[in-house]
Amino acid sequence: MSSELPPARLRLDPALAGRGMLDGGWWPRSTDPLAELPGLIAALDAQVGTVHRITFNDELWRRAPRRITVSGRTVRLGWHGPSDVHEMSVSGAGRDRLDLLVVPPDTSEACALAAMATAARGDNGSHATSILDETRHLTPGRS
Repeated sequence: MSSELPPARLRLDPALAGRGMLDGGWWPRSTDPLAELPGLIAALDAQVGTVHRITFNDELWRRAPRRITVSGRTVRLGWHGPSDVHEMSVSGAGRDRLDLLVVPPDTSEACALAAMATAARGDNGSHATSILDETRHLTPGRS
């Protein structure tokens, strides 16, 4: 059995200039944060710097642990915000904060990829839920 994590389905604004509402998007494979967050944290550590804390709304998740250990270090988890159920904030990561769209795991591939591309556009001006609603309209018959 391999201990290797599956690659995170993550897309970031290449410039990370912080001009848009969001800095990118993430599409987890399940609603289990203990299964999903290690891959995300590893990807962010490699791309933008060490993650120290993640905060997000617990409505999409099966459980709400207060911390997770990844690569021998503890990352704190906060479950009190942000207010948009489809957004998460990452502290550390080489910047004060990254704001990411969280695409629900059961979203169609076409919708998820479109939503992540929109969220990673440096000039995006919408909150995460609005982006998901817009991309669902772009892919008829898909959720």
